[in-house]
Amino acid sequence: MPVVRFTRERIEVAVRPGAIDVDGLYVYENPWPVPVVQGLKYPFPIDEAHPIPSSIEVSEVDPLSGQALRSIPVVWLGAAPRYSIRVPGRGSRHIRVRYTQSSGGRSGTYLLTTTRPWRQPLVRGEYVLLPKGGARILSSSYPLDGPEPGSFTKEGFMPDKEWEFTWAED
Repeated sequence: MPVVRFTRERIEVAVRPGAIDVDGLYVYENPWPVPVVQGLKYPFPIDEAHPIPSSIEVSEVDPLSGQALRSIPVVWLGAAPRYSIRVPGRGSRHIRVRYTQSSGGRSGTYLLTTTRPWRQPLVRGEYVLLPKGGARILSSSYPLDGPEPGSFTKEGFMPDKEWEFTWAED
């Protein structure tokens, strides 16, 4: 069971011919007065048309500027990368995860229900779907009715389904 709390995320998914590029910003908070080291596993949706990403980049970022402060080492165990973060007592860490996943079928999935093991809803989740390189969004399992084009935002969010999307290539 996690010791820190996963409270917020901002996910940008760029869809383009043959792949999706994910840029996720995650906020973890430590409610305890002592520092905590939390191990984390980053799951991917894997199937024949969506293989394991060949690489993943994880870094701690400054909460105000978004600039990378330090790279975080990643260890692959099977199909899931794992890494650890140190969160100061009564503090927080902002972690950025970036990866590219091939997509043979002009579709993609971002796993949202992996929030459930944290046992608390996200305070806030922001999600943006960006078409690139001639791609055009066809569908999203969540309505894209947020403040940014191609986005949705949720507060007190405990997802009950994954975020699935499709696109066409012009």
